[in-house]
This record gives sequence, structure tokens and C-alpha cells, in this order.
Amino acid sequence: MKLKIKFIPYEKTDGNSFGRLLKDLKKDTIILIDAKLNPEHEAELIKRTMEHVSEKFSGIELSSIELATKKDSASAKLMDVLFHLTTGKKRGMTIIGPAHIIRKIEKNPEELMVYV
Repeated sequence: MKLKIKFIPYEKTDGNSFGRLLKDLKKDTIILIDAKLNPEHEAELIKRTMEHVSEKFSGIELSSIELATKKDSASAKLMDVLFHLTTGKKRGMTIIGPAHIIRKIEKNPEELMVYV
């Protein structure tokens, strides 16, 4: 099986894009987003995914990591806040993939490990 990975800018992940994301996920594509999805977007994506679960599509695995850490200096935290206010996105990354391809995602504060 070929592994397909699609990179999508965070700006393309508004509420109207979930249909497009699901279409790609159903075609066995792993999606990387260049920021951490906000909890509302994650919840909406999971809700819409559940509506499409069938024998052919078993659902998704989803995980996000935020690049800011508790160890960051005050100036780094301020830069993160300014970045979020000006761009609307949190520094980080989100990975979404079909559940039958992504077996497990291990997450720690600094990295994601994806098992396919």
C-alpha cells in the first residue's frame, strides 16, 4: 500500500473544509496541518467523521501537539500569544489519518510518534 500524506495550511481548515478533509481521509490520505487545531474544530471534525463511519471507513485517528512548553521563557510565551492573535493559529501541528492506517499515535509534550 502506498502512503499518501497531504499538507494543509491551517488557514484552509475552517468549518467548511471538513467535507474536503473527510473526502481525503476516505481515500486513505494522512493529513498534516501546520498548527494545532482548536478544540471546537477537533470536536466538529470528530462529529462529522462519526456520521460517515461504515464498513469501508472505520473513522480517524487525530492528535495535535503545541510547540509552546511550560519551560518557555516569558518572552517566548508572549511571542506565542502575539502569533496566535495575529494569525489565529497556535504554533504546533495536527495529524489526522484513517484509523485503519494509523494504528497508534503516541504523544508527549515535545513530539508525536505515529505508527502506521
